[in-house]
Amino acid sequence: MRDETALAPLLELSLEEELAEDVKRALVFIGKDKPEVILPLFDTVSPYQQRFICEVAGELASPVFYDVFERLMKDEDGHVRALAALGISRIGDLRALGPIEKLLSDEYEDVQEAAVAALARLRAGVSVDELMKMIRDKNPALRKNVILLLGEICAVKAVPSIGFALKDDNIRVRNAVVRALSMIKTDESIRYLRLALTDENAGLRASAALSLGSIRKQEVSEALALLLTDPDDAVRAAAVKALGELGDKTTVPQLVDLLSDENGFVITCAMEALSRLGGETAKDALIGMLSSDDMEIRRTAIKALAPFSDIEGLVLPYLNNPDWATRMASVEVLGARASARGGSVRVELEKLLEQEEDPVVRKAVEESLDA
Repeated sequence: MRDETALAPLLELSLEEELAEDVKRALVFIGKDKPEVILPLFDTVSPYQQRFICEVAGELASPVFYDVFERLMKDEDGHVRALAALGISRIGDLRALGPIEKLLSDEYEDVQEAAVAALARLRAGVSVDELMKMIRDKNPALRKNVILLLGEICAVKAVPSIGFALKDDNIRVRNAVVRALSMIKTDESIRYLRLALTDENAGLRASAALSLGSIRKQEVSEALALLLTDPDDAVRAAAVKALGELGDKTTVPQLVDLLSDENGFVITCAMEALSRLGGETAKDALIGMLSSDDMEIRRTAIKALAPFSDIEGLVLPYLNNPDWATRMASVEVLGARASARGGSVRVELEKLLEQEEDPVVRKAVEESLDA
């Protein structure tokens, strides 16, 4: 009906959490053809309603909201500032670049993140040269957000400047460098990410390793393999995950060695990586882990064997394991093979269904048999 007299009552209903999404859809529908009717709703003293109307206006993305969005980017409520920045960026008016840019140094990180996202949406008007100059600003928050923005807009030209910031004394800035370089994904950015693998901060080394894994360039395998002996558990785990992503089978022996690591999480990560890489060496190593006294490691070994052939006989005994999670892992692996080997797997699953008391395991068995 697009009844404009319903706008104020609808806004009141937005305070009821279970109705908020329905109210938003209604207001967007009413304002779609006449967005100006939404403007009076901004005159509310409720911070929650102010945020709510910002979201509505942001979805409408009409130029009629430009002035109110620009004003609200100076609001005392951080959520309102963030939503106003995102909303004004959807309008696409490049006049908003300056006001949004000021929010890169906002006191609240959520507002900073919104500013980065908003400027990325307006990338056509963003000056890469100006952003590169800001990387040397005294304010670490600004340095961090400028670097993230350059990553979001994939500013290849800025890679040397971004890479130089790996020397920044602020860890959050250096973390932003890794994130930005992983988004740009050029050969030059990969070279800087390899440098980040030697950072003094363990968290940054781990982030760099995961980033290189996601890029999936096998030439970084050697650099990642060096981290397999890193003193930090999280770094070793990240390197293992990255190597699993790369698919470089030459790293299998090194990953097998990590199955005796002192950290259980590193061991499970190594098993998952070996599962991805495949091959007889990996298979044999995973079979050996089935005898582990650690239930989590044993369960992971069962799941890790899923991609390999001829493992039914090895997994079937675990359908009767006292640990319900181990039985569950076995069902997940064998379920897809229920019609294999002359139906022997299906027979064992049917036997388990007759005696299984755990409802979660029972459901998994039933779904496997139905499939």
